[in-house]
Amino acid sequence: MTTARGMGSALPKHRRPIGAKPQRGQAMIWMLGMLAASAAVMFALFNTSQTVVGKERTINAADASALAGATAQARLLNLMAYTNRAVIANEVFMVQMLSLESWTQYVARTTDNIGYVVDVASVFFPPLAGLARGLHEAASFADEGHDVLQREVMPLMITVLEGAKKAMTIAHRTLQLGGGLVAENAAKNMAAANRTDFGGRKDDGIQVIDDLGIRGVTFALNEKAWIGFTKQYSDNERTDARQILLDSRDAFTTNRPGSSLVNWRLPTSPVTTIGLHKEGGTRLVAFDRWETEDTLELENRVLRPFRGWRSSYVPIGWGRANADDTGSRGNVWSPRRLAQSWAYSSGGTHDNWSGVPAQFDIADKTKGARETLGFDFLVAVGRPGSHDFTTTTMGINKGSGGPLGSPETPERQASSRNTAFAKARVAFERPQRGLANDITARPLWRDDSAKEYGSLYSPYWQARLADLSPGQKTALLAAVGLTPDYVVYTPGGQTK
Repeated sequence: MTTARGMGSALPKHRRPIGAKPQRGQAMIWMLGMLAASAAVMFALFNTSQTVVGKERTINAADASALAGATAQARLLNLMAYTNRAVIANEVFMVQMLSLESWTQYVARTTDNIGYVVDVASVFFPPLAGLARGLHEAASFADEGHDVLQREVMPLMITVLEGAKKAMTIAHRTLQLGGGLVAENAAKNMAAANRTDFGGRKDDGIQVIDDLGIRGVTFALNEKAWIGFTKQYSDNERTDARQILLDSRDAFTTNRPGSSLVNWRLPTSPVTTIGLHKEGGTRLVAFDRWETEDTLELENRVLRPFRGWRSSYVPIGWGRANADDTGSRGNVWSPRRLAQSWAYSSGGTHDNWSGVPAQFDIADKTKGARETLGFDFLVAVGRPGSHDFTTTTMGINKGSGGPLGSPETPERQASSRNTAFAKARVAFERPQRGLANDITARPLWRDDSAKEYGSLYSPYWQARLADLSPGQKTALLAAVGLTPDYVVYTPGGQTK
């Protein structure tokens, strides 16, 4: 009986061709080749992704740095706007006090003169004597107040305000000259804030590029834009500051005609009337002298045949106060009647007021510039390629050369680093009534719903990212050492 082992041994063996050699391990060769190729592809994909991550970090840092620098400049412009408004407010307050000095003198003279009239009337009607004494006492009180304003309050106020005015001018000049450095420092600090220090890994390579060439280009462009955006308006250029000052006066300072108690006419016959006529207010003569005046007159009107109504005036009360650099009296106000002349001759004067303040404002006020008003802040940020977490930096992509070359695939970067350019624009924008989805800015709307254009009297300057112009990008690429044709096929720089 044949066993299974025996049967197995009895089966015919596979016969190889005569002279053929055994072939084993062919799949292993293909597998090793595929593993090598897969490793190369994996290394390439890993290195590419890490390089892209490094590039994105550099771009984000550049955008953040540009926005930080421009935001710092926008805040400096808003600071200048607030201080300009503060200077104007101080000037308005001075004019209010100057008007009060004129008005208190007018009240004292008017009350005292009416008291003299009542004195005469008390001769015929003795009970009026008490009223006359009261009027004289009131006049004396008003006169004391006027003396305090004229001799103590106004000189001190002008001294303080002039000191504040000079301090503001120095501060604005300092901001104009040093504001660019403040923005550069803000950009540097923001770039440093984008560095990584996490889990034992440090990536401190992100920074604003300090290379002399590219640093010179960005700094020169930024300084030119910042310093050239504003200028100080002095002498006869102070028209805007003058108009803002005039428009900022309140009703009492602007015009003081008085109520109906001091402005009325009463017919005494078909051809005559009698009444009171009050005038008062402030005038800014040229740029360098304030004149304030108050007068009250008794008006007699007579209707003359073929000549119409004719009036004659008798002074009742008057007051005046002036302020300029020399303490001059200025001119007699029209219509140059007796009341105006007496006010001119008896009014107080103040010196050491330098006139409408010479303030900083935007340099280009042309109509064509106001729609696109603003300036740019440029920054170039770099990150060394050695900080990319690739197989090359980890030292696991080393290979030895052979007859067919090296299997290494090292990363190649211009200047061995990632470089990103960014720009932010400083511009003016006040929220306007009626804009879609703008409900949080309601307290900032203008009452007249008008569009407001930029100036250094309104603090609505802000910063936003913007695309580089072809010229800006060309200059930056040239500074890096790249040819200008990169402008065409790299992102950014397409706007005009």
